[in-house]
Order: sequence, then structure tokens, then C-alpha cells
Amino acid sequence: MKYEKTVIRGGTLVFSHGTEEADIWIEGGKIRRISQDNLEKREGPRAVQEIDARGMYVLPGFVTTSWTSFYSGQNRRDYLRQMRDLVRAGCTTLVDVIFPERWMDKSQLLYQQTVHYNSLIDYLWHIRLECSRFTPREVHLWCRQGYRALHISVCHKDEISTVNWETIANLLTSYNANLVLHLPDYARLDKTEREEIRLRWLDATRHWRVRTVLPGLVPSVDDREGDPFFHLFWLGEGQTDIGLRLLHSRWYDLCPIAARIQDVRVDYRRKWCTEEELLCLLVRLAAKNAAKTVGLYPQKGALAPGSDADIVFLKKENWLTKIDLSTILNFSDLLLPTSVMSNGKWIYRDLRFTPTIGMGRCLRDTKPYSFVI
Repeated sequence: MKYEKTVIRGGTLVFSHGTEEADIWIEGGKIRRISQDNLEKREGPRAVQEIDARGMYVLPGFVTTSWTSFYSGQNRRDYLRQMRDLVRAGCTTLVDVIFPERWMDKSQLLYQQTVHYNSLIDYLWHIRLECSRFTPREVHLWCRQGYRALHISVCHKDEISTVNWETIANLLTSYNANLVLHLPDYARLDKTEREEIRLRWLDATRHWRVRTVLPGLVPSVDDREGDPFFHLFWLGEGQTDIGLRLLHSRWYDLCPIAARIQDVRVDYRRKWCTEEELLCLLVRLAAKNAAKTVGLYPQKGALAPGSDADIVFLKKENWLTKIDLSTILNFSDLLLPTSVMSNGKWIYRDLRFTPTIGMGRCLRDTKPYSFVI
């Protein structure tokens, strides 16, 4: 039977700042209502599909990124294996990066995007440029084509001072686009050089009031001078434990940090929050804040009316109960949801994949300037 509506009953909904016992009504791939209802199940052509989520945590799907390009020439089987690994971790949205060469025209750029035509989940494209190509002309070209995030590869701190920041800042503001600092591996930068580049980039973007994402940098716990709107921090594996503790200490305060769920590592040997609080922090870090960073919130990263029905089901009996708490928690191996829904359709149910290959959509019209994190 084909159902027009779906209701998820009896689950514990996990938000960024708490949990709630409520039902989720889904129609047309969107969340239409969140409330506690006791309506009787109807039969016939307008029947409502009911999903029993008792004993489960219900989370929004996670937003993940690929700073180095997700697809690197692997065959279809390897590609689907990687996509399934993302789904198994609870990811329902992927941000990937295109490296346009100077000789590429629009059709050739579109051809580069065909790699995700087999995607199981929704995806979004960003553009990466060498710092030498970070010019007003290039910024105008890509922003005009609808790309709202430019990754700039910087190999030396002096490159930052050669940028025409005044003109570029005005262009980025007019298109509501943001920047992502990228420190390429081929530059062979040591720790000191990376830190110098990050700090110089931070100073330049702060002066010109350009919104930017800084991977690999954690805001200072005592730093209240930084602008939480213009500077966003994307954490790596070695920084997520500090980031989660920072979010916990600023439970209702602004904290502009995000991370991939695959990168989250937590030292939980000495409990510093409850199990449900930790789950809320993960939702805030890897779903809500990640979606805001790439301009997809509240379409993604939220359980709210109007949001896409990207939903992760996690059994309560499995959450932090069958692990060795004497080690650092690795959520790429630990979270492992029971089922995952994308746009109201099952892509992973009861530990089995049930997707239609190519059901993932290419997302456009992102708004990275819309929300403070």
C-alpha cells in the first residue's frame, strides 16, 4: 500500500538542547507536525503509515563533509560501499568539493558532478580554488552560478596579504557566500606554519567581516572577542572532545563549532555529562551546527515542522551500554543506528539497506549567512 502520510509514534526525540516524548508526522518527505497524538489508525486509500519507535531515540540526520573530494575515481561498487558507510553512521547529507580547472566550461563542470548520480543521500557541492585564483573575477563567476561556499587553498601565509579583500568582501556579502580555509597536504606545512596561516586568515576575515570556516582550529574557551557570526570552527578528530565540553559549558550560549560525526572522539572515562546530554551535544555539533555552517539549516539538521524528514533511529538499549568506558569513544564505530530515513523514505531499516540507487538530490540555494551558531 502506498501511504500519503507517515507518523512515527512513541520515540524519544533528541534535539540540540534536550529530549521530548512526541510523535512526528511526515508528508511529502517533510516533517509537518511534532506533537503527541492518539488518533486511531485509518484504513483505505488515505491510510496513515505508522512506525513504532518505542524504546528508540529519534535524531535528525547528520551532515557530513568531504574536504578533499569524496569521489576519487573509484568504481561504482566502491562508491556505493562508501555511501553505505555514511548511512550506517547516520549521515543523510554530504557536502563534496569540486576542483575546477581553468580550461573547464560549464558543461565540463556539470560533468564533474555526475559522480553523485548514484548517491543514496542528498548532497551539496562547494568549489575549491588555489589562492592565486582567489580574485574578484573568480568569486563573481562561481557565486553567480549559485555556489555559496568557496574553499581557498593556502600554501604560505604571505599569500593572504596578496588577496584583494576589499572587492572580494563586497562580492561575498552581496551573494551571501562564505569561505573555507584549506591547508593542502601537498604544501607540507608544519604545525607552526599551519597555525600562522590560520591566525593571519582569521585576522584578515575579521577585519573585512567575511564569514569563514576554519577547519582544525578551536575557539578559545575564554575568547569572547571573536565574532560568532563571521567565524565558524570545524573540528578535527583531536579537537572534538574539547569542542563537546565547550558546548556543554555553553549549553544555551553561542558556540560556533561543528564537526563530522565520523570524527567525534570523546574521553568519557570520567563522566562529565549524562548519556542523553551527550546525545544532544552530538546532534548540536554534527547535525544542527554542521547544517548551519554549510547553509542548509533548517532544511537539514533539525527535527522541526518544514524540515526534510531525515531521521535516525537509535535503540536506547544500545546507547553507551555495551561498550568499554575505559577507552575513548569513537562514534564512527559506536553510534550505528538501527534505521535511517531520508526525505521520508527508508534507506536503511533494521540493519538492512533498502534504498533506490540515485535517490539522493543535489541541493542548491544554500544560505550560509542565515543563522548564528
